[in-house]
Amino acid sequence: MKNIPIPTNELERIKALKRYSIMDSLPEDEYDSITKLASFICETPISLVSLLDEERQWFKSSVGIDVKETAREISFCQYAIMGDGIYEVSNALEDNNFSKNPLVTGDPNIRFYAGAPIKDEEGFNLGTLCVIDTVPRTLSEQQKEALQLLSHQVVSLLKLRKNNTKLIETQKEFQNFISLSKDLVCIANVDGNYYKVNPAFTTVLGYSKEELEGQPFIKFVHPEDLDKTYKEVAKLSQGFTTISFENRSRCKDGSYVTLSWNSSPDPETGNLYCIARDMTIENQQKQVLKQTTTDLTAILNSAEFSIIATDKEGNIKQFNKGAEKLLGYSAEEVIDKKNSSIFHLQDEVEKRAAALSAELSENVTAGFDVFVIKVQKFDLADSHEWSYVKKDGTVFPIVLSVTAIKNDLGEITGYLGIAKDVTKEKEAEQDLINSKILLDDSQRIAKIGSWKFDTKTNNLIWSKGHYEVFEFEETSGDKLNEAYRSRIHPEDLIKLDILEKKIVKNGTDFSVNYRIVFPDGRIKHILEIASPLLDANGKTVGMQGNVQDVTEIKLAENKIKDKAKEINDVRAALDESAIVTITDQNGILTYVNDKFCSISQFSKEELLGQHHYIDASGNYTNILVKKIWLSIANGNIWKGELKQIAKDGSYYWVHTTIVPFLDKNGKPYQYIAISADITQEKIAEENLQSALLGLQKTNKELDQFAYVVSHDLKAPLRAINNLAEWIVEDMPEMPQDVSNNLNLLRGRILRMENLINGVLDYSRIGRTKIEKETIDLNLMISQIVETIVPTKGFEVTVSDMPEVFSAKILLYQVFSNIISNAVKYNDKPIGTISCTYESLPGFHQFKITDNGPGISKEYHKKVFGVFQTIEARDKKESTGIGLSIVQKIIEEKGGQIYIESEEDKGASFVFTLPKINK
Repeated sequence: MKNIPIPTNELERIKALKRYSIMDSLPEDEYDSITKLASFICETPISLVSLLDEERQWFKSSVGIDVKETAREISFCQYAIMGDGIYEVSNALEDNNFSKNPLVTGDPNIRFYAGAPIKDEEGFNLGTLCVIDTVPRTLSEQQKEALQLLSHQVVSLLKLRKNNTKLIETQKEFQNFISLSKDLVCIANVDGNYYKVNPAFTTVLGYSKEELEGQPFIKFVHPEDLDKTYKEVAKLSQGFTTISFENRSRCKDGSYVTLSWNSSPDPETGNLYCIARDMTIENQQKQVLKQTTTDLTAILNSAEFSIIATDKEGNIKQFNKGAEKLLGYSAEEVIDKKNSSIFHLQDEVEKRAAALSAELSENVTAGFDVFVIKVQKFDLADSHEWSYVKKDGTVFPIVLSVTAIKNDLGEITGYLGIAKDVTKEKEAEQDLINSKILLDDSQRIAKIGSWKFDTKTNNLIWSKGHYEVFEFEETSGDKLNEAYRSRIHPEDLIKLDILEKKIVKNGTDFSVNYRIVFPDGRIKHILEIASPLLDANGKTVGMQGNVQDVTEIKLAENKIKDKAKEINDVRAALDESAIVTITDQNGILTYVNDKFCSISQFSKEELLGQHHYIDASGNYTNILVKKIWLSIANGNIWKGELKQIAKDGSYYWVHTTIVPFLDKNGKPYQYIAISADITQEKIAEENLQSALLGLQKTNKELDQFAYVVSHDLKAPLRAINNLAEWIVEDMPEMPQDVSNNLNLLRGRILRMENLINGVLDYSRIGRTKIEKETIDLNLMISQIVETIVPTKGFEVTVSDMPEVFSAKILLYQVFSNIISNAVKYNDKPIGTISCTYESLPGFHQFKITDNGPGISKEYHKKVFGVFQTIEARDKKESTGIGLSIVQKIIEEKGGQIYIESEEDKGASFVFTLPKINK
């Protein structure tokens, strides 16, 4: 088992996890909804909310698996919490971290895993929301985005659990149609009677649901509050869309509680939708606070608010105690030292700037202007919701009201910002908003919509996701049903009408596939799942369900069909070109193709049911085969060459790949072997080996011949040379013609010796390994010039040369031979020789130019031949081998050499050498 990956902040992460008090807690519907949705969106059988402590991963919620926890050391999630993005394992069997993991090799036989880290507001990865499958696969980008969004919802649930149990209950109440709301939620009809009330009414007022519903709500209002209650309700008839007020309501025991009401009318039915909160205790606390702070100044009375005064540029000039408490800074830290922008999030400022630019039709910069531009333009207080950032980095919501500070002349000299922490209010509000956004986003990503239909009223309600699937603009219920039916494919509409009647009659769930057709001819495939709504008598009074755009799934199914055909075609092609055999786990042949029968000369009937590589007694035919079976029996793929016997006793060679097919326990249940006939290649290989041995023998004989040439030819030359020197010594005053002949004889001896050395050098090029080294060409060429070029009568220029990695002695021969020829054949009073360099892609290029007699084009290639010279050897002493050696050295190294010259215009020898790294 590999080392367990540990986050760098592990101790703090564990402490953060414990602060949520969630480990080993009871199941909760909210978490189960997320895992079910994740499983549905990602199309996986298993989904988990997994939290990791020191030794285990514990499942707060799970779909598709009954285990509540596993050891951390074998978990996939331990890797997912190491990063911030989706951690995906497409095929665990092919992943080094998991291929031998017991969760992969045994139950639940994990093949695919994708986990989104559950990162809390403090930045700790507490665990993951993950999806698991028993087959290899990958998530689409939309599924990954949905999984990430759902992981954020888990974080929201954890945050609610830690911060406020009541808010968690509120979340549950919202999801259960607010039936468990701590606030009083009701619907009042047009007659002013309670139509529906939630259980909170019983909790707060003491009346049962039956005692309240059908009763005038005004009946329970305190007599002193009747007048203001009537006035507030009257506002609704004046066009107000929402009213907020407080009154006292009578409890069953005769006492009164203060309720804070928020009410909005339904423009269609006239019903009032009302939410009330028991303000009794809060008002009592306010009264106590008021009584204990009556002697404080107005500033102190507002100490619960943050009051910050700035100059016209936003620099802080006043910072009250409320601001110190709210933001964590002391007045001394910020007054005349900080700008009020330090309390704000830059992205909020930029968004507000964009909104104001659109609203005011002018460019509003993302700075202090966003807080004061409305104050400047309209001379009114600008109240807006923001997030404040405390000194410790904590972010919380506030309502900030900004007004102008003016002098006696009415000129603005600064601004006053009064902020109130609305964390509790915004948490409750934001949780509801987030839940709706999450639902809408999830439906959009999953291409899912929901609907509800009332069979009595024919009222049809669609979710936002449903409209997006059908590509409709939101419309009223009476027009919606007509528009919906117009989208249905005519053939499928008949089927749906019959199905609807059947559902209404039998009251059963249904699932159906149908097509919708768009005006542009596009077709979408829809999967619809629904359940009937039954009354107390079991009669169907409506239906509700979900629709999903499964067009891509349908296309994928078609692609799968096409792919299956393609696989069959590939298999047919494979059968034509390769030898294919399949054996069971015992090595018995269950399939052979015609190619195998052809090369082995056995018929299928003779092969099927026989042991492959194993005799009838179960023994391996040789040691290699034994090793092969030991390897593939452990689930490993084997590749290699095998020599096999045909029916007629002849041998043939194959290159074979044996792949084991594994069951869910990771054990092979059959093996497929795909082989290629390499008999001819093996024969060619044997012939090549024989040829190489012959070549080695020839090279050895050539070396021996070179030695014989060197010894047997040079020995007579030395004897002749010695004899000539003795004659000169014995006849110091010999006739001039005899002296000239002796000098000619000694020159021919020297030429012959040089010729023998040149032939030997030429024969050794490419056959003798010479160690390479880093060569400073500037130094080497200067040494050659000093040795070869006379100090008088020649001018030599050398450009900056590179360092090269090569065999020094061979490179020395190249430069010295070319420069030597430039000196030897120069016919000018002052000879010039230049050596230049140019770097080419992958090559060094060198050019050696002289001002000699030049070389006619007809000799540009001939001069590189062995024993080729332009002038007679009696005129210019030369072996005719030097340029042949140069060309052979350069071409052996992968370069090339050529001449740029015309007669009487000098000559340039240009050659290239590959660039070689050390």
